[in-house]
Order: sequence, then C-alpha cells, then structure tokens
Amino acid sequence: MTEEPQSVMQRLRESTRDLHDAAEHHDFQRAFAQGSLPKDRYISYLGQMYLVHEALESQLRKAAETSEAIRSVVDERQYQVPYLLEDLEFFGVDPGSIEPLPGTKRLIDEIEQMASEPASLLGLHYVLEGSNNGSRFIAKGLMGAYGMAPGPGLRYMDPYGAEQRERWLAFRTTMDEVGFSAEDSDRLLESARHMFQGIVEISDDLLAEAVS
Repeated sequence: MTEEPQSVMQRLRESTRDLHDAAEHHDFQRAFAQGSLPKDRYISYLGQMYLVHEALESQLRKAAETSEAIRSVVDERQYQVPYLLEDLEFFGVDPGSIEPLPGTKRLIDEIEQMASEPASLLGLHYVLEGSNNGSRFIAKGLMGAYGMAPGPGLRYMDPYGAEQRERWLAFRTTMDEVGFSAEDSDRLLESARHMFQGIVEISDDLLAEAVS
C-alpha cells in the first residue's frame, strides 16, 4: 500500500521537532512554565518579542498585498504587536526604548533577508502562532506567580483565550489547503527552523542578562 504524502503541517512539525524540544526545555522556558521566572525577565522577554513580531508582521503585511497564501492563512487577529503593546504599556515600558539583544538582532536580520519569499515568512509565523498553544497554560502560572489577572500584562501569552484550540485547528487546515510547491515547502521548513533557533538564542541572551 502506498503511503499518503505528508501534509505541510506534518512536515513542519516533524522536521522541527528537535529545535522545538530544545526551545521548550531551555532553562529560560522551563522557568517560564514553572512560574519561577523573575518578573523583570518576563517584561524583558515581552520587549524582545515585540521587536521580533514588529519586524515579522510588517513584512507579512507588505507581502500580503501580492501573496494569496499569506492572505489565506494570516488574519488580523494573528498579528500580535497590538497585544504586546498593550502588555508593555501595562508594565510602563516605552516600546521605543527597547534595545534588541544579540539573538533578537540576528533574528530580525534573518526576517529581513527572507522578506521577498512569502513561504519563508509563513514558516517564521508558523512557529510564533504555534507557540500560543503552550503560552496559554504558561499564562495561568504567571497569574499566580505575579499576582496578575487575565488581560493587560498577559495578552500576548493568551491572545485567543478559550478560542485557542479552535483557532489553531483552523490555522492548520488553512496551511494544508494552500497547496505549497515543493520549493515553497522547503522554504517553510528552513525558515521555521531559523525561528526556533532564534528563540533559543534570545532565551540564552535573557539568561545571560539576568546573571550579568
């Protein structure tokens, strides 16, 4: 019996499993999940992710003008910059004052280098959109750790609330329905790996900053 070819989402999941696991088990992310991350590190994390999302989402919006794939997959609620700005305002952080850490700078440079390839942008976006699945549970731990309530300060960590599973399933379905070429599928996989690696490097930088 001939096996059915893998869907693009199956390929993405399996080809990035090693880097996904490395990011998930990083000391920074483990402290995050356990609710033991100092609050100032959490705020720094939000700032660095704001810079990453701002860079990626500006390119996604530009590319959506000519890319049917991006228009099909990415809807307005997936753009996370507004949530991050709300959280940063809650903590009294001026977004204009945030300086990129080395890992953040490298990742932003890579985003800019991939800007001409919509499939590459979607591979980067896939990683960040998928991270919402775990972040929603982390948000619950942060509420207890920091004495916070749902809403401002935690919007980035739980942007969809009870709709999380429904929205992720819809994202998966839409990605599989795009019909990426073999070349674009390879671009998706490569850029997704770059994003995972970038998250690991940013986590390294935040840990190093904490002990310096």
